Amino acid sequence: MATDELRDLLASIPGAAPARARNDGLWMDAPLLDIEAMARVMTEAGFRLATMTGVPRNDGETTVIYHFIRRGDAIHCKAVSRNGAMPSLAPTLRPASWIERELHDFFAVTFIGHPNLVPLLRPPGLQEGFFRDPAPAEA
Repeated sequence: MATDELRDLLASIPGAAPARARNDGLWMDAPLLDIEAMARVMTEAGFRLATMTGVPRNDGETTVIYHFIRRGDAIHCKAVSRNGAMPSLAPTLRPASWIERELHDFFAVTFIGHPNLVPLLRPPGLQEGFFRDPAPAEA
């Protein structure tokens, strides 16, 4: 699919922002992206979820990057948690299940609608979100 067609595909998702081309595919930074609509559009276009990346933000939220691939095409969509939560893709995209559990362990993101958001990698006794910087000490 040509880059312009892929941009049009992304633009059809509610909350989308303009996508920019990089050497490793198209990137869209859309904090208010409709995650569930994104998953439907990408799946219908023949893309599969390769993985997800979490990046903690200074405001306490987490940027989640959804990496989709199809043959020679790669699309990376950045969205942001709201009040520490985002919709889960696990009920419709099975690969999202373990990745969301991992992001919950590392960054304390709650994936709403996840069927089993129990710790995946976090040892007992270690607080969720252990990749976040601790809160600054109060003076």
